[in-house]
Amino acid sequence: MPEKIKIFDNEAAKILSVKRLVELYRDMGVSRIYYKLLSPNDNSKNQPYLAGQLTDLAFLPTGKIEETETSSNKQKYDEFTKRSVKYLVEIDFSWLSAMGDVYPAPDAKIIYYPQYPEARLSGFVSKTLFDNGGWMDPAKKGRSEGRVLFLGVKDKGKSGEIFAYLATPETRVAKEILEHPSIQMSGVFNELSASGQMDKRTTREVLIEELARIHKKEWIGSKRLDAAGNEKTYKAQNGGGYTLEAELGVIPNGIAEPDFMGWEIKQFGVSKCHLINSKSLTVMTPEPDGGYYHEQGAEAFVRKYGYSVEEKPGRYDFTGRHFANDVCVKSGMMLQTIGFDSTTGTITDASGSIALIDENGNPASVWTFTKIMEHWKRKHAKAAYVPSLSTSAEGQCRSYNYCNNIRLFTGTSFIKLLKAFNDQHVYYDPGINIKNADTKPVTKRRSQFRIKSSELINLYDEQEDVDVLKND
Repeated sequence: MPEKIKIFDNEAAKILSVKRLVELYRDMGVSRIYYKLLSPNDNSKNQPYLAGQLTDLAFLPTGKIEETETSSNKQKYDEFTKRSVKYLVEIDFSWLSAMGDVYPAPDAKIIYYPQYPEARLSGFVSKTLFDNGGWMDPAKKGRSEGRVLFLGVKDKGKSGEIFAYLATPETRVAKEILEHPSIQMSGVFNELSASGQMDKRTTREVLIEELARIHKKEWIGSKRLDAAGNEKTYKAQNGGGYTLEAELGVIPNGIAEPDFMGWEIKQFGVSKCHLINSKSLTVMTPEPDGGYYHEQGAEAFVRKYGYSVEEKPGRYDFTGRHFANDVCVKSGMMLQTIGFDSTTGTITDASGSIALIDENGNPASVWTFTKIMEHWKRKHAKAAYVPSLSTSAEGQCRSYNYCNNIRLFTGTSFIKLLKAFNDQHVYYDPGINIKNADTKPVTKRRSQFRIKSSELINLYDEQEDVDVLKND
């Protein structure tokens, strides 16, 4: 077997500059580059710490999430209860050399421990076809300070690949990055500044200034950005979010929720700007992955549990607001959080779920924790909610006027979401139906979880009401 190449201990790695590293990433189609200054505990044994919550990693593309439970009783009780429930998160992870060569890491994954909480990188050097020089081995040089881990995300074409580069101490990259312009994405990761210019303003200040500018423009015609960043007229009725993102220069992608300097931007329509508390907002729209709905299909579900619409022959609907632990009068069903202890705020069963239970105690629709977690992981730890007004003339696209009174939220977690379900802040509000049921059935699927705008704080740690004009 030929000797493995040392990709971190060669002349190319020593002299590589940040500018050249960015060029290597750009040549590969990488659009965003993040980095972390590694601590002595960031190695293959201790697993590099990535975040406290998966929502702190909304900027990283991830795949399927699988539940797993530890069965060992050798740990102390408190440690066992924390580590017994964990989730494995798929990632498409490879290493990049200073020469631009790519080495896949097939066993790489993120491990999420919700009870701590923490998310760690695992398996990142297992089965790799290169010699890492012991820089991730705690028995060798894996505790060295001055190491820097870069993660380049390739989101073009919905690929979701992550390319890692390790800068070792005393290399040019490791020294230059300390003075390089960047944006703080979390308490752990920074993003290289796209402009390459240092901006002393915080991301919050930049966001508020941009929203003030947009508010002053008053009515803005509906539009969106294409993949190349070009503005296109948007004719559909749901253009409020796309128009705001276009004004902010945010290009939608299929890997994670679009964001502006680490802030998730959420627009919602109101009839008057001061009615910011009046709106019911959609939190997410995941299809069930268990229960009768999943096993037999949406059409069979509506035929069994729905109701006919007298004024519309051949039409069957399944609707109604379903809150945890209360029977919905319209459907006779109850929403339940299974495998979650609301008193202690802990997950007691990794394979738990949000379940819609029928009158006979049978699971009609089930959303496993892993299914919900995959959707919730896309939520950023920082979010801006912007109310807007809209108008349209006959035969023309809508126009939007973004209000000056906004709300900023920081800090969220999967545990907070489960508690919000259990405390009836988040509810299930389906709009599922069948048309032409007796001839050529057409089924509409809309399984949505919603929350009142006044209760959003229950999904976050902190809320801040801001008048963008007063911060102008």
